[in-house]
Amino acid sequence: MFDFIYGNIAYKNPTTAIIETNGIGYKIHIPLSTFEKISNKVKAKLHTKLTIRDDEIKIYGFYSLEERDLFNLLLSVNGVGSNVALTILSSSSISQFERYVVSNDPKSLQRIKGIGKKTAERIILELKESIKCVLPDSKSSTETENMAIISDAIMAMISLGYARPEAEKAVRKASDNIDVTEGVEVLIKEALSRV
Repeated sequence: MFDFIYGNIAYKNPTTAIIETNGIGYKIHIPLSTFEKISNKVKAKLHTKLTIRDDEIKIYGFYSLEERDLFNLLLSVNGVGSNVALTILSSSSISQFERYVVSNDPKSLQRIKGIGKKTAERIILELKESIKCVLPDSKSSTETENMAIISDAIMAMISLGYARPEAEKAVRKASDNIDVTEGVEVLIKEALSRV
């Protein structure tokens, strides 16, 4: 029914935006990634998905078409509803999620709130092939995977109490000395030996 809604942002929080257009305020449910992109804007264009259930009508909105495509793809998985799909989009980037699926990594998916072992395995099983078709522009090259591993290692170092500049420096040095494809854990161990 709606492909996108463009208008003034009357209200926003990390899960909801109200877009006012032609005197009507549309309440739109959004992922955190979209909130971050519109947080400093007064107007926004959100690509939308309308869902109709027996007892409610909801509009979901996304800053990019890729986010909406991934949301629709997630809804095609048995056992994944709108709330879980939004949580996935709020918890990981599109390229990160694609990497989890393509590299058969259910443990990383299980770190996302609301996803258990069976759901993670089902997502991988059902989306492994179709995610490449729906998200052709998202890079799944070795370089992109390596950047994601480096990014994960930096975030892990920060969570261990290191300042971002210190964490980035240690991880960059470590990535120069080892094969990043060995994984995040190996990279973190190497980085810790350099701080």
